[in-house]
Amino acid sequence: MIVVISYLKFWWRSKNEHGVHSPFVFDLVTKCFYDRSKHNNYQHLSKQDSNSKFLYRFSAYFKFDRSFIPDTIDSNHKCALALETTCTPFKTIDALINREHSFSKAPCFIYLDLEALETNSIKHLLKHCHRDSVLIIKFIRKNQQQFKQWNKLKDLTEVSVSIDTFYWGLLFLRSEQPKEHFTIRL
Repeated sequence: MIVVISYLKFWWRSKNEHGVHSPFVFDLVTKCFYDRSKHNNYQHLSKQDSNSKFLYRFSAYFKFDRSFIPDTIDSNHKCALALETTCTPFKTIDALINREHSFSKAPCFIYLDLEALETNSIKHLLKHCHRDSVLIIKFIRKNQQQFKQWNKLKDLTEVSVSIDTFYWGLLFLRSEQPKEHFTIRL
């Protein structure tokens, strides 16, 4: 029941592409979030659920050179990402930060789970990321504690754009863009 009420509140506050005034976010929403094309690579997904399809479209849209994924990632999500990018698993944030090649200037995607990570370790990670790094966090509204963590993360100074899609939270570090938060329906 709490999830239903939470979703109704989200839906009431959320927008679609018509409520977005940032050109970067507008393009992301119209060309990725709301892309309803039948991508050929969907056939390679073991389950064709909407979250896996979203991850595939997201990685295809940004053309990430590398994705960093936790060892505990859902196999279908891993498969969706691996179709478009090189996936590098990690056990802890510290292990990820200590990789020499991790944070080159090439676009990279970091998949995180608030259940398994502390907010402070994610703050530490952000200090090593660059403007073409994107962090995606699953289950941001699974419970109140995770939603509070999400709100702390989106308010950090390193984050310029944050997008809440109810299930996913997206953090962008685009220094050239003014800080803005979006609540978008998928």
